[in-house]
Amino acid sequence: MQAEQLARESGVDLPELLARLEYDRQLLREVFFIFNKEFPLLQAELTAAVASGDFEKIRTTAHALKGMFASLSFSNASSSAQRIERMATQATLEGISEEVARLDRKAILAQTALESVCQEVLR
Repeated sequence: MQAEQLARESGVDLPELLARLEYDRQLLREVFFIFNKEFPLLQAELTAAVASGDFEKIRTTAHALKGMFASLSFSNASSSAQRIERMATQATLEGISEEVARLDRKAILAQTALESVCQEVLR
């Protein structure tokens, strides 16, 4: 199954996610819809917080993203959000823009993988 390979490469733990959702196709669809709605908002918040150097906003937004990604079994994106949260806690901007760019790439890859899985699972 091509979706499963894409999920593995993107850091999405598909078996864990499906088990967490009790293999409920409707719930998977709803989770994907919510993610597609919330992620861009949090992504924009994080970018704005980094641009303004607001460490508390960076920390809380990265924490929210970390939780969102973890609940979706997006392990790579969750780890990246955790690194950003740690940087904000340490009040350092050094390397944070690069980590935000990595998080964006990892999240989009995971989003693409989940979309592919949804298309296959929801047929």
